[in-house]
Amino acid sequence: MNKDFLELAAERYSVRKFDSTVVEQAVIDKILRAGQIAPTAINSQPQKIYVVKSAEVMEKLRKVSPCIYGAPQCFVFCYNDDTVCPRGKNGNYGDIDVTIVLTHMALEAANLGVGTCIVGRFDPEELTREMHLPSNIHPVLLMPFGYPAQDCVPSDRHTSYRSLDETVEYK
Repeated sequence: MNKDFLELAAERYSVRKFDSTVVEQAVIDKILRAGQIAPTAINSQPQKIYVVKSAEVMEKLRKVSPCIYGAPQCFVFCYNDDTVCPRGKNGNYGDIDVTIVLTHMALEAANLGVGTCIVGRFDPEELTREMHLPSNIHPVLLMPFGYPAQDCVPSDRHTSYRSLDETVEYK
């Protein structure tokens, strides 16, 4: 199922309707490997990824975000204060590193036929409480995942792109 990168990137979309089938552990392991090899600032690898499989914790995620879309499983992406690379006066690279890791994983998931949706709509403090996360772990993004429902289709905005003239400037 391997595809040309641009084809894969163009076809990957935010899945907002999932089948109830659980993703096999071997497939999850491949997705996690894609995140493990992702670049991070000075290779600090500050990501802490929770793979939520239990119905109990999935219900907690549904409490903190309306954007789980019936997914049977979810990745919770956080960074660890103890390993994150500082960014001088601007804090640290935690959010950036986690986003890079998540992107690698989302693309590998799509490559393997697993649907994902990148979700920032949640209250990090509430999630920290609900999941009993330690104080050095900071939630950044959620990524519900599973097999797309048969009638799931990309948003009509999926193939709408600004022109490169609007988004790129040469100096």
